[in-house]
Amino acid sequence: MAAFAAVIAVIFVSGAIVYDRLGVIEEAKNWRVHTTDVLDTLEMAVAAALDQETSLRGYLLSGDEKFLEPYRRGGDNFSAAIRKLKAQTSDNQDQQNRLDELNKLTSTWRIETAEREIALMATPETREDARTLEGSTGKAAMDAIRAKANEIEKAERDLLARRDAVQKQAYATAYTATTLGAAASLLIAVLMGILLTRAIATPITRMTGAMTALAKGDTSIDVPGIDRRDEIGAMAGAIEIFRKAVIERQKTQVELAHVSRVATIGQLTASIAHEVNQPISAVLTNADAALNWLGNNPPNLNKARESLEHIVADSRRAGEIVNRIRAMVRKAPVPRSRIDLNEAVLDVVAMVRSEAVRHKISLQTQLAEDLPQIEGERIQLQQVLLNLILNAIDAVNSVEDGWRELQISTERDVAGDVRVSVRDSGPGLDPTSEERVFEAFYTTKSHGLGMGLAICRSIIAAHGGRLWVTRNKPRGAVFQFTLAPHQD
Repeated sequence: MAAFAAVIAVIFVSGAIVYDRLGVIEEAKNWRVHTTDVLDTLEMAVAAALDQETSLRGYLLSGDEKFLEPYRRGGDNFSAAIRKLKAQTSDNQDQQNRLDELNKLTSTWRIETAEREIALMATPETREDARTLEGSTGKAAMDAIRAKANEIEKAERDLLARRDAVQKQAYATAYTATTLGAAASLLIAVLMGILLTRAIATPITRMTGAMTALAKGDTSIDVPGIDRRDEIGAMAGAIEIFRKAVIERQKTQVELAHVSRVATIGQLTASIAHEVNQPISAVLTNADAALNWLGNNPPNLNKARESLEHIVADSRRAGEIVNRIRAMVRKAPVPRSRIDLNEAVLDVVAMVRSEAVRHKISLQTQLAEDLPQIEGERIQLQQVLLNLILNAIDAVNSVEDGWRELQISTERDVAGDVRVSVRDSGPGLDPTSEERVFEAFYTTKSHGLGMGLAICRSIIAAHGGRLWVTRNKPRGAVFQFTLAPHQD
């Protein structure tokens, strides 16, 4: 009876703690999603303001009224985004005030600068005055708008950081309660097994097997004895609580992987903007050239056709960049398929090359020919590659002197598996921390949550592979993972 009472007490206490912490985790997750939605809407507002500024400048430079349509459309989009932001942050008076200030700054720029410039451009004699007005007041006004938008974004990211801290603490408590509860239940079960008859020993053995499977992450098992009303049933209830907690943790890991992907893409904002801006600028240049060729007397149709073909190619290039980003931040699960790892590597390299150039880092690839395909989720594997490459860029960027190089290579190892290596010339890792870098919440950076490499290892493990790190020579680190080739 004492053992039975002890088991019931452990189940009740650990279950109550885990249930309470799961509620906290769920609430923190909902707030994190809300904050992410606010940041997405704010990005839409900033993009709309940028569309207005770009269109206005195009009109000032060319005098072509076709630029006024995207200018006005950008104004409508900005107003819609501000209204949505006001609704999303209705519980935060400080953000409401900042949004009012942002809206006021934008309205002031539109009325006192943009509309005046448009009016001056209507008359050829005053067009130079319009361009002078843009140089004297337009840039300062847009800088103020960007500064206010950055202030709003920082406030939201601070909220996100605080909510992440609450969630991490809840996780730690839930994990501790679950572990201690399971350990206490197991100890009592062993003592009861020694004292009770062999009729009880067999179900206890089966129960231990179920717990072992759960410890390995297999949540598809059925907990034996869950319908019993004796001591075995009580233990089954405790294991069922543990199983549900593991399932909840796996769901949360999926959420964290998505948030990590979005945050990683956020680090590439400047490089992505540069990559997209290049084909867009080329489209504008070729469009002007085509107009000039068509304006000749007689019009040069061959040259105009060449310019239009360049426009088509550059538009497709910009679309491919946007599609890559959209695929990376997609939240919906992607079905497994056969993947050419070389192509996946090249897609990620195309996404981060500007980031490497910005930090003056030589980014090289050494891809094996006739590499066998593997089976997996392309987006998740690209997330691993993106995380490892960005970590390598951060490491190399922390070194002031010497060669600055990053190399991504693929090969087939002696066991026949496909191996991917990310080799950098950074400061390297301390031997004592080579394995700890894969632990959740452990980080050697001054920023970040320390979840990136833990998520990467879990993704590779879910694909049946292995991820590890070794030292590079003469300096730096080499992160490698292997995956089995697809079997027909």
